[in-house]
Amino acid sequence: MSLPPSIYVPPGDPDLPRLGFGTVARRYQALGWAVLALASREKRPHPVMRHGVLWASRYPDMVEQVWGQHPSAGIGIATGAASGLLVVDLDLHGGADGTAVWKQWLAENRLAVPPGPWVATPSGGQHHYYRLPPGVDMPQRPRILPSVDLKISGGYVGAPPTVIDVTWSDGKRAGEVGIGYRWNGDPASVPMAPDWIITWALSAVSAGQDGCAGNGYGSGGSLPDLAAFYAEKGLPVGMRNTGLMVLACQQFRRYGSRDRYRMAEAAIEAVLANTIRDGFGAAERQRTIASARDFIARCEREDQEAAASVPPEWRDRSPLWHR
Repeated sequence: MSLPPSIYVPPGDPDLPRLGFGTVARRYQALGWAVLALASREKRPHPVMRHGVLWASRYPDMVEQVWGQHPSAGIGIATGAASGLLVVDLDLHGGADGTAVWKQWLAENRLAVPPGPWVATPSGGQHHYYRLPPGVDMPQRPRILPSVDLKISGGYVGAPPTVIDVTWSDGKRAGEVGIGYRWNGDPASVPMAPDWIITWALSAVSAGQDGCAGNGYGSGGSLPDLAAFYAEKGLPVGMRNTGLMVLACQQFRRYGSRDRYRMAEAAIEAVLANTIRDGFGAAERQRTIASARDFIARCEREDQEAAASVPPEWRDRSPLWHR
């Protein structure tokens, strides 16, 4: 498979027999991106990445140790602050073509994105890469549009030349075929994300749940957006406490426990405005919301601890003046 200049590895590279895909993983690190190993021919993290994307690293020693032992492991790119990247993931799910949905939505809203490199995925989708402004970070936004995800903090994407086994069927026979991710353009020329996409990512309602990559809370599958689900009639009597707890956890997970822009609080208040209050006092509501915020804050701390548990030899040991 041909690779763009910034990540091209010549066939005679002396490290190729030993590191395999790791030779390309090092090229991604040279772009400032954090990489993680993927299980061979799969999209999930390799077992050696005990905390998944939270152990993604920008430091060459990690590649030496991981790909030196597992040269056929695929390559994942961590999104969000780890690499300074926002990736628009356009997929094919439930009959919706994310690429078509994205183009139509941009046209209807008279919005534009700068041209730049993108990746064709094994499933027929596309990954469009944009740089995040310094200091900007936010949780990823799954299903922000039908078959459109915004991969930001806590997320990752498969990267060329990784190959994934894709299941096929012609109605009579079925099997698997290996298909690789392919660059269109050079990843060295990723453009800055436009201001509108940052604002949209921070404020738009999405239908998916942002699960925890490291510790698994919220990882039991996607929930509908509960703020939208309960918007018209409010929380049902008989399950108001439980409903409020799940709603608040979902919103604080989406916008962060600090809820800097009060997006989670606004979503919760909108539901409570249509909820019958008899027997469901203000103090009880506030205790439930505070418990949800504390729970998500604890999960965030556990994520931070998992990220900090990365093996010491995978960390940057360059002097502070050099960073």
